[in-house]
Parts: sequence; structure tokens; C-alpha cells
Amino acid sequence: MNKINKVQDFSFHYLIRGIILIGFMLLLFKLLLTQNITLLIAPKMLRFIYFTLFVFFTLGVLLVIRGTSGRSYSSHCDYDGEHSFPNSFVKGVFLYLLFIIPITTGFLFSNNVLGSSIAMNRNIKIGASSQDTNGMKTVKKNPISPSSSDTSKNKSTSKNVMDYQPDPLTQSEYDALKEKMLKENRIDITDDQYVNMMNIIQDNLKGMIGKTVTTKGFIYREKNLMQNQIIVARFGITCCVADASVYGFLAKGKVAALPKDQWIQITGTIEQTQYNGDTVPIIVIKQLSKIAPLKQPYVFDVGVKIE
Repeated sequence: MNKINKVQDFSFHYLIRGIILIGFMLLLFKLLLTQNITLLIAPKMLRFIYFTLFVFFTLGVLLVIRGTSGRSYSSHCDYDGEHSFPNSFVKGVFLYLLFIIPITTGFLFSNNVLGSSIAMNRNIKIGASSQDTNGMKTVKKNPISPSSSDTSKNKSTSKNVMDYQPDPLTQSEYDALKEKMLKENRIDITDDQYVNMMNIIQDNLKGMIGKTVTTKGFIYREKNLMQNQIIVARFGITCCVADASVYGFLAKGKVAALPKDQWIQITGTIEQTQYNGDTVPIIVIKQLSKIAPLKQPYVFDVGVKIE
């Protein structure tokens, strides 16, 4: 094997790499302080962000200390090949700018909520008709009672959005929610069970026709919709925005003048219609009001556990 043993001054490279790591740490810390981190990842992933903060800070400080110590270091490697620091100024600038630019833009520009421009490139699930409600994860040993849905609802209105992400329902909880929705004449679509409630409406559409429903989301339009039709949409995430799916209710009313991405809350009656060959619910709008984007604009596809 080739042996490389050189003594060179790599102080600048250690220093700039340490600063880059600390820069990423500060960017993550800023997102945590402003709670904008939940616009990028699901709350259940926050524990990994805390660990990453510690690692970036530790490695960054060590590299800065090494880069400012004034010592020259030997580069020793038994690898049958060659790897080294950038050997020219241009290469070094290009390499480090790949990391510096994301840090700089992260501090200079505000965070945007996903909207129509992203939704148009993804399949939208009207009435969640493509979702399997039977699916998904292992059941808890001590299932929560059906009344726990009220607790989840209270959590969903908490001001600290970083503490909130609902747990999957057990099958008994899901059945209790379905029975409650079938009995009531008025249904409020909650954030914590958004996808499950869409599933229930879709799967029991005949029993839902004529009921009054209230939901909120941003306005999304597809080319095949009529002028009096919109989709009141929400992005649902499981892990982070990279896996975000688009859910929504088809609605009709006096909506032609409303701009896309405007957040609204609507109340209306449920009817059924055909959309892309499928029978889906449509809300006939009775009341509509513009609202500010929610502090937690995304919903979570929590699914149902098999007992």
C-alpha cells in the first residue's frame, strides 16, 4: 500500500471547516428558537436535531481550536490512493461555498410554507380515497380509551407546536371516531385526525351526505376544475417535508375571485361528485372566511394500528 506522511500547514482548512460546522449548528438553533423547524421536519424528529446540535458544536469547536493553534500537522494514511485538502485556491473556494451558501441563505431568507407550486407536482388525495385505513404499525399494550381523541384535540390547539404530534389510533379508537361522525350532523375536521376523518368520510360517503362539515386549508386549483370549484388542501408529513403528501376536500361555491394559496375556513354540506373517475365528497360552501396561515400548517398521517 502507498503510504502518505506529509507535514503541512492545514490550519486554514481546519478553521473554515470548524466555522462551517458551527454555522450549521447556529442555523439549527435559530430554527429551534423560532419554532420554524416544524416547517421542515415532524416534531418526533426533534430529538435527532438536538443530538446533531451537540455533534456539530463539539466537532466545530475542536476544528477551530486545531486551526488556530499555530501547529503543523502530519497527514498519514495507509489508503491505496490519495485524498487531501483542496490543492488550489479556486477548488477550495468552490468546495466551501457549497456549504457556506446554504448557511447564509438560511439566515437571510424567511421560511416558506409549502403551497400550490409544490402541490402541482404531487398527486393530491381528494377525500383520502387512496389511503388504506387498516394499516400500519404495531399496537400499544395499553390502548388509549376512545375519549383520548379529546385530549389529542386539546394538544392540537397548544401554542407550542413543537411539542405536538398525535399518536396513531388503535382500531377501537378509529371505530369510535367513525361511529361518532356517523351520528353527528355537524363535523369539525380537526388537525390531529385530519387524514383519518377524511378516510371515514370517503369510506362512508353515503352516510355522510347532507351533513355539515367545517375544514380549513389553503386554496389549490387544478386545470380540470370549474371556476366555482377549489380544493381546500393541506400538506401531510410523516418524517419531513421531503415526504409531504397533499390531502384536500373538493369544494364549490363563489370562489372564482379567491387567489391560490389563500388560507380559508369553510363550512358547508357534504355531497358527492365524480373526480378523475372516482366518487369523492364535495363540500357545498355555505360560509367562507379568510384566515391567516396556521402556526402548524401541516397535518400528520398518523394511521391506524392493528389490534
